[in-house]
Amino acid sequence: MEPTISAAAQKSRLKVLGKALLVYVAPYKSRLLQAAASMVVLAVIRGGVVYILGPVIQGVFVDKNAGILRLVVLGLPILFAFRMAAEYTNAYLMSWIGQKAVQRMRDDLFTHIHRLSIEFYWRKRSSDVMSRVINDLNNVQSTVQFIPLYGIRDVLTVISCIGVLFYINWRFALLSLIILPVTAIILGIFGKKMRKASAESNVIVGEISHKFQESLQGITVVKAFNYEDQAIAKFRVSNDAYFSKMMRYMRATALSGPIMELLGSMILIAIIYMGGKAIFNGTMTTAHFFSFVGGFFTAYMPLKNIANLNSKLQQGMASWERIYQILEEKPTVIVKAATKNIEKLDGKLEFKNINYRYPSRDTQVLKDLSFTINPGEVAAFVGPSGSGKTTIVHLLLRFFDPVSGRIEADGHDLLDLDTTALRNHMGLVTQDTILFDDTVYGNITIGRPGASMAEVEEAARAADAHAFITAMPQGYDTILGERGIKLSGGQRQRLAIARAIIKKPKILLLDEATSNLDTASEQAVQGAIERILGGRTVVMVAHRLSTVRNADKIFVLKKGELAETGTHEELLRLGGIYKGLYEAQA
Repeated sequence: MEPTISAAAQKSRLKVLGKALLVYVAPYKSRLLQAAASMVVLAVIRGGVVYILGPVIQGVFVDKNAGILRLVVLGLPILFAFRMAAEYTNAYLMSWIGQKAVQRMRDDLFTHIHRLSIEFYWRKRSSDVMSRVINDLNNVQSTVQFIPLYGIRDVLTVISCIGVLFYINWRFALLSLIILPVTAIILGIFGKKMRKASAESNVIVGEISHKFQESLQGITVVKAFNYEDQAIAKFRVSNDAYFSKMMRYMRATALSGPIMELLGSMILIAIIYMGGKAIFNGTMTTAHFFSFVGGFFTAYMPLKNIANLNSKLQQGMASWERIYQILEEKPTVIVKAATKNIEKLDGKLEFKNINYRYPSRDTQVLKDLSFTINPGEVAAFVGPSGSGKTTIVHLLLRFFDPVSGRIEADGHDLLDLDTTALRNHMGLVTQDTILFDDTVYGNITIGRPGASMAEVEEAARAADAHAFITAMPQGYDTILGERGIKLSGGQRQRLAIARAIIKKPKILLLDEATSNLDTASEQAVQGAIERILGGRTVVMVAHRLSTVRNADKIFVLKKGELAETGTHEELLRLGGIYKGLYEAQA
C-alpha cells in the first residue's frame, strides 16, 4: 500500500519540480522576452479588434457609412498582417525554446545515467528507464513548448479583452468575471485527478515496454516452450490497466470542457438579457453591446483553451517528476575531489579484510576476505555459484565499494584513485559478450578510441580474431548488428578479448570468459587468452576448472569466505572443496 502524501508535501514537491524545470528554460531569457513581446502585440490586436467590432457593425450595417466600409477594407488587412507576424514569431520562438530545453534534458539524462553506479541498473529495469527517456520526455516537451505558447498567449488575450469589457461597461464586465473563480476551481479539482492518473499510467507504460522488450529478447524461448499465450495474457493485464488509468485521465479532460461550455452559456444568456434591457432603456448603445458580446466570446475561447491545456500541463508535470527522479539519483561509488592519478601500475592487488553486501540485499556476499596477488601472477577464483567470485571483479573495477576493509593496487587504496585512471589500467572480458551495432573496428576501439588500424589488427591477431574478420565481406568495416548477432559465440568472445588487450592493460580481468562456449570455441578462446597473459596480472573467475590448471594461485571461495588457496596440484592433494569440484566436472 502506497504511503499517503500530505497536501503540503505535494505542494512542496511541485514547487521543487517547477524550479527544476525552469532551470532548463532560464538560459533562453532573451528569446522568451521576444516571444512575450509578440504575445503582448497579439493580445493588443485582439483587444483592438474587439473594441472596433461594435462601431464597425453599427456604421456599416446599420448607418450604411461607406467611409467606414472603405476604412475596414483597407485597414483590416494591415492589422491581420501584423497579427500573422506576431503569431508566427510567437510559435517559432516557443518551439525553438521547447526543443532546445528538451535537447538539454535529454543530454543531461543520458549523461547522468552513464555517471550512475552499477547498483542503479540492478534496481531499475532498462525498459522503465527507456520509457522515461522516450515517452515521458515527449510529454515534457509538449509541456515546455505548448503551455507557454498557448497558455500565456491566451491569458494575455483574456486580460486584454477584460480590459475592453470594463471600458465598455464595468457592470456587465463584473458579471462576466464570475467565470474566472469557477474556472480556477475546475482546474484545481480536475488537475489533481489528471496528474495522478497520468503518473500511474506512465508507470504502466514502463511495464508495457518491459513486456515487449522481454518477449522480443527471449523470443526463442517463448516459441520453443509454446509460451506465446501466457506472454500475451500477461501483456494484456498491463495493457488493460493502462487503458483503465488513461480513461480516468480522459474522463477528467472530457468533463472540464463541457462544464466550461455550460458556464459560459449561462453567463452569455444573462449578458444578452441585461444588454437588451439596457438598449431598450437607452443606457447602452447597440454598437457597445456588439463590442461587449464580441469581447466576451474573444475572452471566453482562450479561457476554455486554458482549461483544456491544464490536462497537458498535468500530464507533463507527472512525466517531469519521473524524469527528475532519475536526475535526483546519486552514485553509490563516490570519487573523491582530490584523487591520485596513477600513470604506471605494476599490478599488485591486495584485499584486506573485505566485507561486502549489495545495497539492495541483506545477504553478505564477502566476509572478512584477504588475499594478495603479485605483479604478473595469474590468480583464479573458483567455487560454487553465489560464493562471491564475480563480486571480486566488480570491486576491483570500483563498480561497488566495500562496506569495510581496504582494497589496494600497488599499495594505493582504490578509494583514493580516480576511477577513470584505474580502469585505464584494466581490461575486462565477461561471459556475456556485449558488442554494439557498429563495425568490427568500432567495437575493438571501444577499448582505445582513436587507435590506428595497425594497432587494431595487432590486437585482433593476438586474440586469434584477424582471420575470421578478414574473411568477412567488409573486413574490419563490417557492421556486426545488434549485440553482434552476425557472429558466433566464439567469434564474439575473441573480439571482446581484442577490445580488452588493445588497451595494453596491466591487469586483465576474466569473468568466466569461456563458460558459454562449446568445446571447440572454448579451446580457441582459451588459446587466445593464454597468448596474451605474459607480463600481466590476471584475475580469472572460472566455473570450468580445466581453464585454471596453469594458474599461479587458485583461491577457493565458499559463501563469501576464502576456504582454500594453492596451485592446482596442491589443492588436489589437499582433498578439499577444490578436489570435489574438479572430480565432479571430470
